[in-house]
Amino acid sequence: MTSPQARHSWAVTSDTLPPAPAPHVEAMCHRRSRGPYTGAGALLRQIVPELLAHNADLVLPRTTNIVAIAPELAAVLPLPEKTLTEAAEPRERTRFYSAGRTERLVHGVAELLMDWARVLHPDGVVVSFTDVAHADDTDRELLRVLLRRCDPRHLTVVVELDDPGDDTALADALAEYARTGARRARTPVQGDDLAQLYIDSEGVLDDEAVLRAYDELAPDERARRHTERAEALAAWGEPSFELGALPFHLERGTDPAVAGGEALLKATTRCLELGYYHASMDLALRGRELVSAEKQPNLYWNLTTKVAACLSYLGPGEEAARYLGELRHTTDAEMHMRSSYMTAMLHTRYLPKDTLDHDLALEWSNISIVLADNYPKPERRTFNGAFMRNGKALVELHRGDLQAALNLVNEAIGMTDSHLGHEEQLLHRSVLTHNRAQVLAAMGEHAAALLDYDDVIGRDPNYGEYYFDRATVRRAAGRAAEALEDYAAAIRLSPPFHEAHYNRADLLRELGDDEGALRDLDYALELEPDHVDSLVNRADLLLSNGDMARASADVDHGLALDPHNARLLSARGSVLADVGEHEAAWADYSAALAADPALVAAWANRAVLAFTTGRPRQAVEDLTEAIRLADDGMLRVNRAIALQELGNHRQAVRDLDAALAAGADDPDVLYFRGVSRLAVGDDAGARADWEAHLAAYGEETSPHAVQIAERVA
Repeated sequence: MTSPQARHSWAVTSDTLPPAPAPHVEAMCHRRSRGPYTGAGALLRQIVPELLAHNADLVLPRTTNIVAIAPELAAVLPLPEKTLTEAAEPRERTRFYSAGRTERLVHGVAELLMDWARVLHPDGVVVSFTDVAHADDTDRELLRVLLRRCDPRHLTVVVELDDPGDDTALADALAEYARTGARRARTPVQGDDLAQLYIDSEGVLDDEAVLRAYDELAPDERARRHTERAEALAAWGEPSFELGALPFHLERGTDPAVAGGEALLKATTRCLELGYYHASMDLALRGRELVSAEKQPNLYWNLTTKVAACLSYLGPGEEAARYLGELRHTTDAEMHMRSSYMTAMLHTRYLPKDTLDHDLALEWSNISIVLADNYPKPERRTFNGAFMRNGKALVELHRGDLQAALNLVNEAIGMTDSHLGHEEQLLHRSVLTHNRAQVLAAMGEHAAALLDYDDVIGRDPNYGEYYFDRATVRRAAGRAAEALEDYAAAIRLSPPFHEAHYNRADLLRELGDDEGALRDLDYALELEPDHVDSLVNRADLLLSNGDMARASADVDHGLALDPHNARLLSARGSVLADVGEHEAAWADYSAALAADPALVAAWANRAVLAFTTGRPRQAVEDLTEAIRLADDGMLRVNRAIALQELGNHRQAVRDLDAALAAGADDPDVLYFRGVSRLAVGDDAGARADWEAHLAAYGEETSPHAVQIAERVA
């Protein structure tokens, strides 16, 4: 995390501010150049070869992450075997990344950058990002993460940006982690052909003389030059230009509707495959402006489909529905099938939760199946039919009909196995098997689910999320050691994601490894500092370790995000009780129970507070409610102690009997039962309990030895 004294730099145009730090490395971010991750790619192309030569072990585990952002570096890196998702042809692509994948990628870049600074620039280094006003969302996301995670004493981030505009997240990060400074003065652009300089810059120069020269070109001459520049860039063979400069030039070239439209569709498709949904939507919308549904229907409707897909993943879903409705203006069977399927997914998955309509989604799924089963191209009929049944299975899962979901997935698997060759549609088949595993797991059929997970991991061993999902099922099946192995594999194979560390921390704590659990929670919150459940779990762990200061900080942070979170209110009650703020603690425990009457910890903690403040009857009432919710040996021990205070020793004995029968192994339980047995006249039982209690302490002295001696005498 950043030091409270040192700051990054927000470089703005100014004649009065002190200058921003001079950079050691500079990354230009204008998305017209290379599209998504233009800045991140420029940075990686500079630091990866340097770090690779010095310490390849810091680079090689991140090769997949690096190549997703800067594909040109594939030439200098030993690449692992592709996942089926990465290897699939566009027409076979049936899995798309979540919208959160881009954040995971930038965390990988941030960690690589910090390693580079630590190893090769131990005295500190300054990295500057320019043209941020025109950066893609992926680069802006990177800047937010770098500002938060990089310690400016070692790696100073300079962001050249006069106005964040409506990017409130970046504005907030700059305000919190950076101080303003004056950006470097721009050197006037010079040359004999300023218009060509603009074109050769991929349209990123904003010098007034350059722009004027470009505007003065005759339209035909301007178009010819753009086409020539596109041809030169294509000859270089650098894939990232296909997502930025190539579409930019071709949509302004000599054949904008055909060459430009096809370039935009290609870029749109590639960005969609990579999970760069903001860029994909921007490219698709530009394409729709360039081509017409009448003259190029296939191109136009494909672009429309991709706009709807991006809006589904990113929101607003209602806007996606508008584009899906537009697809139904055609008489193209494929467009109607796609629209029906995507509309079903919208209503079962992507709309706001309070507007989801799974029954309506089922209707649209049925339409998609009818269209797929009557698809005009026989060679695609089986694939489409299986795909649409898989979609309906998700709807049935959301409707709560697990058996119907399983039947549909099995039907889809049977169709593909019967009609497709062994090596056909490998990704689609793996998706179907994975989905069946998920349905079986939801049904509690852990053994069958694990067989499917083993199968799909055998087919696609480098896809990290399979291991993450299998870990959950292995844990549920009582195979904790194997679940830990799967979490480790998921973490190794995937860009950083907090869920894996959060889940592993929960398992580690269950296994008694509080130190390991705390490490995972610390890292999970480094990745996602506002993840409330991680804050809850870490606060609970810190409370149990006695670290009240850190626990209190987590509780305060969590409640700022979720003021009515019952577990956090209960945790704050424990912090307050620890410092003697009994009334405030009681109020928090009560508020927690108002928010969640089934929260056993709040009942138990409030009972302890009631007992320690002289209210044993209230303690008994609260513990009785806790036991009703979750009968537990220690809850019964605590209630027995409160009952003893009230003189109800017969009930106390019953509680202590139950606690011992449930396996309570604290020898003090025997002491307490002896006290109540003596009180109800069972002298022999009391002596037997106390003898067993003293024997359990062995050579150590029982803290109750004096009381026992007094009562026996």
